[in-house]
Formats: sequence, C-alpha cells, structure tokens
Amino acid sequence: MTDPGDPPLSPTGRKHLEGARGLVEADGYDAVYCSPLLRATESAEILAPGARLRVEPDLAEFDRGAKRYLHWEDGAGAYRSYLAGDLSPWGTTLAEFRNRIHGAIERIREEHPGERVLAVTHGGVINNFFAMLLGSGQVSLFQPRYGSINRFRYLPDEGWTVVELNATGDRPQI
Repeated sequence: MTDPGDPPLSPTGRKHLEGARGLVEADGYDAVYCSPLLRATESAEILAPGARLRVEPDLAEFDRGAKRYLHWEDGAGAYRSYLAGDLSPWGTTLAEFRNRIHGAIERIREEHPGERVLAVTHGGVINNFFAMLLGSGQVSLFQPRYGSINRFRYLPDEGWTVVELNATGDRPQI
C-alpha cells in the first residue's frame, strides 16, 4: 500500500530522470546521498544504478511526515504559506528547515573533501540552499524542473558557488 504522504515516482518522473542520467554519468560521482523519501531514493537508483546509496534524513523536503503529499501544482493554497516563509503547516520553521539543510550539506562536504557527491533531494531543499548561498530570505527563487540536475561546487578558499541550475537530459554537451 502506498503511503499518501510519501508516494513513489510517477512514470513521467521516471522518464525525466532517465533523461538526466546521462548528465550524472558525464559528471561522475564519488558518493551518492539521498533523502529518505521514496521519490528521492527511487530517483537516486535511476540516476546512479548500482551505487551505494547513503540515506541522509536532513535532505528530506520540508513536508516530510505530511499525511498527504501535494505536488506544487496541486497544492496552491498550502504553498502560499511556504512562499511566505511560513512552514508551520508542516510543523517546522524556515530557520529549522535551513539549519537542517545546512547541517546535512556541511556533514557531507566534510566527509568527502574534494570529491564529487551526488545528492538526490527535493525542490524546496535546492531552492533554500541556493537562497542561503545568495543571502536571500526567499524560499523559492526558481522552479526546479522535475528530474533536473542542479550543480554546486565548494572551493576551500571561496566556499560554495552555483555551477548550473535546472539542467535536463537535453542539455547540450560542451
């Protein structure tokens, strides 16, 4: 029986990820982490078949533990709260969510210095990490495409930087 708060990927989601797998293969990776939510673990298995998946609970979306999963497109009323920075409908605060994201990313970075890490997570996590890099209080700066690849790089003397947002399998190879 499917958990209505933690659904599997849709056939469309699988198709998007299969298209993006080539980008992951081209970039390579040394380690694979993913959110414990089913759609993220299934995504990681598609993007990095056969890889050892390391589940990182703090890469989960802000709505983890919700009784029912709402797609962004279907949950307009609920997401008005999110866009206003009010995560109380999901039992958390923006500060708690961002602290959780920051903690997870820093733990992973410290465990893999100089390595390429594939972290399979969710749109809210990606948006808030990006916002933190920019020093923005906004919770949504762009709409991550389903199955897109978002690349960030950490340099010891410079910190985090954005390399690419919203890449899909149709990204031209340079």
